[in-house]
Amino acid sequence: MEEATKFINLGIVLNGKGEVLMIRRVKPEEGLAGGILTWAFPGGKQRLTESRQECVRREILAETGYDIKHIKQISLRKHPQIEMWIAYHLCKITSEEPAEKPMEPHEVAEIRWVKPMGILSLITTDLDPGVRKELGLMGVEPLKPEARIGEKLQNKKAVVKKTKKSK
Repeated sequence: MEEATKFINLGIVLNGKGEVLMIRRVKPEEGLAGGILTWAFPGGKQRLTESRQECVRREILAETGYDIKHIKQISLRKHPQIEMWIAYHLCKITSEEPAEKPMEPHEVAEIRWVKPMGILSLITTDLDPGVRKELGLMGVEPLKPEARIGEKLQNKKAVVKKTKKSK
């Protein structure tokens, strides 16, 4: 199938807990000014025969196994660090469980649900202002790299503590 080459649709997918679906790429993508894209919202290139909504649903299902309902397009922009036009779409999952097994393990290393604030510690490129507003992150600054390291250590300690208490 013929696809757009410099245009992608990404899904800002919410579950019933208000968490956002994120994927970790197998192969990080390097953008302009040295930006590295490891974590991303699921989505991909649009086939010339499909709508944006059809594309985002197909790509999210393929990458994560989750079926979604398209709510609205949040924004459209040329990303300042990745040479790509991106349409961001607000979506909700149709079921808390994946509808099928992900079909793109060669592209997606990890699938994770995160609270909106957690996105700022995963995404290392510019977060779209429309997405920031939709997720309630306007005016919230991303963590500095050294803070991310400290946060990871705190999270590991919290997991260890939870595990010890639960025994």
